[in-house]
Amino acid sequence: MVGLRSYFSGMALIFKPGVRRFVWIPFVINLLLFSLASWLLWTYMSSMLDNLLPTWLDWLSWLLMPLFSIMTLLLVYLSFSLLANIIAAPFYVYLARGVERHLNGELNEPSNNYSVIKEALSIMGLELRKLTYYLVRAIPLLILSIIPGINIISLPLWLLFSAWFLTFEYMGYFFENHQVMFKEQKTHMQSDRVNHIVFGSISLFAVSVPIFNLFSPAIGVAGATKMLVETKRY
Repeated sequence: MVGLRSYFSGMALIFKPGVRRFVWIPFVINLLLFSLASWLLWTYMSSMLDNLLPTWLDWLSWLLMPLFSIMTLLLVYLSFSLLANIIAAPFYVYLARGVERHLNGELNEPSNNYSVIKEALSIMGLELRKLTYYLVRAIPLLILSIIPGINIISLPLWLLFSAWFLTFEYMGYFFENHQVMFKEQKTHMQSDRVNHIVFGSISLFAVSVPIFNLFSPAIGVAGATKMLVETKRY
């Protein structure tokens, strides 16, 4: 499956010459934010889980509590990952560019400090637009997810949408390098839902794995770029 293969290819790509220099600053950003997320989980996770499970479902706690624990981890780490992606977005655009040039056997182009700053401001604006697109759809699901009983259905739906959005997020850096419009990006995402959800599901799981999640966004960007370069569906 293309989505599965592309993600694991990203693990090797982020350490290739001409690519790895764009990984280290996002790594530091992720280190700071995920450390904060881990502290919040350690401090408040127990009380959060107690509020998620209604008393009339206590007899199913052996099954639901592990599921709610996993979903809480994903919720917290995904939230911090989205924030980290906004901050590190300019580096991910250059990472996607470096991966594409590596895959095409091209030499790395010289950078211009002025163009980097100008491009960074534009990219940050696009990231905020993507985040707005996500929040408008995710917040209603999250509100339902705190209602005991209903959250059994709404939490899986939120996870499915979040997995889809992560692929959209990681592919977006490549699309921005090719001036593909926001609407066209969404149209592309709908063209191969299965592979995109598979890719995003792996990315979502990776975000919740301590230590590994420091590199998982960069791996996602590299893997998504490889998928687009190979399929040439853009």
